[in-house]
Amino acid sequence: MTSPFRFKSFRARILVFFLGLLVLVQAAVFISVNTASIKNARIQIDEALKITAGVFGRIMKEREARLLEAARLLSGDFAFKEAFGTRDHSTILSALDNHRMRIRADVMTLVSMDGEVIADTLNPEKISGEFGLKNLISSAEESEFGEAASVVFIEDRPYQMAVVPLLVPMPDAWICIGFLIDDRFVQELKALTQTQVSLLSNPQAGASVIASTLPLSEREALKAAFSADGPAQTEMELGGDKFVSFAVPISHGKDKVTALLQRSLDEALSPYKRLKSALILLFALGLALSVAGGVFMARTVTRPVRDLAAGVKRIYEGDYSEPVTVEQEDEIGRLASSFNHMLKGLIERDRVRSLLGKVVSSAIAEELLKKEIELGGEEREVTVLFSDLRGFTSLCERHTPQEILSFLNDYFTRISAVIEANGGVVDKYIGDAVMALFGAPLKNEDDAARAVRTAIGMREALKGLNAEFEAKGLPRLSLGVGVNTATVVAGNMGSITRLNYTVIGDGVNLASRLEGLSKKYGVDIIVSASTLALAPGFVYRELDIVRVKGKSEPVGIYEPVGETGAVDEAVVKEMESYHEGLKLYRERRWDLARERFRALREKSPLSLYAIYEERASGLIENPPPSEWDSTTVFHEK
Repeated sequence: MTSPFRFKSFRARILVFFLGLLVLVQAAVFISVNTASIKNARIQIDEALKITAGVFGRIMKEREARLLEAARLLSGDFAFKEAFGTRDHSTILSALDNHRMRIRADVMTLVSMDGEVIADTLNPEKISGEFGLKNLISSAEESEFGEAASVVFIEDRPYQMAVVPLLVPMPDAWICIGFLIDDRFVQELKALTQTQVSLLSNPQAGASVIASTLPLSEREALKAAFSADGPAQTEMELGGDKFVSFAVPISHGKDKVTALLQRSLDEALSPYKRLKSALILLFALGLALSVAGGVFMARTVTRPVRDLAAGVKRIYEGDYSEPVTVEQEDEIGRLASSFNHMLKGLIERDRVRSLLGKVVSSAIAEELLKKEIELGGEEREVTVLFSDLRGFTSLCERHTPQEILSFLNDYFTRISAVIEANGGVVDKYIGDAVMALFGAPLKNEDDAARAVRTAIGMREALKGLNAEFEAKGLPRLSLGVGVNTATVVAGNMGSITRLNYTVIGDGVNLASRLEGLSKKYGVDIIVSASTLALAPGFVYRELDIVRVKGKSEPVGIYEPVGETGAVDEAVVKEMESYHEGLKLYRERRWDLARERFRALREKSPLSLYAIYEERASGLIENPPPSEWDSTTVFHEK
């Protein structure tokens, strides 16, 4: 008996197979994408609302901190205390209003210790009377520091208020200061978080919308839909649009206020609805193309084509080991032959790339491979970094060449990783020294900052290596680094048969000189003024103005201590004291400078202080001529 599903032609078999497979895959993709889209949209909204709630909380905390800080500032202000001492209402009110405008607050009130209003910027004419926010003052009285902050209602309008005592020097009055919570506030929050924000008061007694970013037409629906007893996160429909809502209470008690953060689910799903339409269109297009392609493939499909496809896939996956074997001599056979020639070329290219990448930096290898190799160069601004190990010679004397080579390989591996992680290029290794480039052959806008960050990172990497040394009973090593930014010549240099991509110029020599000076000044890193000008995100200690061998122009040199914000406050204060001493030194006030450097030396082991103390003593004994400009001249490298 013949099966009704038995195909009579190979073409029909291919066509039905591919069309059935296409329909199955497209349906699975469509269902998966649709389900995942809805789920992903909800997850994104939930995450966004949680983030918005965190942002809202931080903004309220920041506003509270600003209010407390402003109130404390006024509490300690001598001029305001004098105005308060006059007991003149207009004088006190003027002082309050000036301070309010300066910090952009919406209300300031001065209240006596027994709860009577002394002056109020909301009611300038009010000279006396009972203060309506006694609970807030009671909270301040009960607190450890005599301060309190909360959201309260004044004349049926919500304010974020803070209370601080006026000390003259004992508490003699209460300073009350606040920001109005209104539509402007929630609109600013919406602009920051792209989330609808509504503030509702007394929801248990019937919600009242204080402020909202929703249209007026949707606010009444919001009041009816919101429930104070419901979960923090809910869904509600407003104006035909479904919203995911997250309730955040911002005050409790009598004047309860709740912030409702909302995002439209329909709006979040709009990109997925467009994706659904695109998938339907692609499904129809794919079906039509599959019919045509299935008919064509059924007519022309052959084993060589499959072999070529498999070969292409292997190349895509990085496998070049197996060529394509084709017996035919027609167009497909010639294509297979060309494919095998290409495969040999790719194998040779990768072999050259791999070998070149081990000899020079990968960035330089790419630069050499992507264009014709020839002698010559171009002028470009480059930041050059030289580093050298101190104490390496003595280490070599006590260990075998194999041990030294192993150590150097470990050291260069770690240092090179730091350089490459910051976008730098290792130009060459010279014994135990390293020359690195930032800005050649690849240029970044912040090459100078990358070089300074690299120098600091090299110092940290050596600390880890020294820890391993100590565990092995080996001596600790120190590092000297010089960094300079200058216009140099970068390119391929050498002979016709042997090239080296590098940079040359006076700026390269200066970087090398700075590395040598680091030991003289007892620091690990020295950068030039040109590098400092292009890398502002660090804390620097000015070292000196020097004239190195081979240069007639003086150069300012600096030590990067660390990135801005990451340097200990005690170190910053010590540097400030040092810079003041340096200023005295350059102003020829050497006796005061010497005392400053001596005091610093007694507290810190930094040899730089001893250097300047000695210099100041020498200048006191042998004053220089009037044209002395404090520049230090070095005649040796």
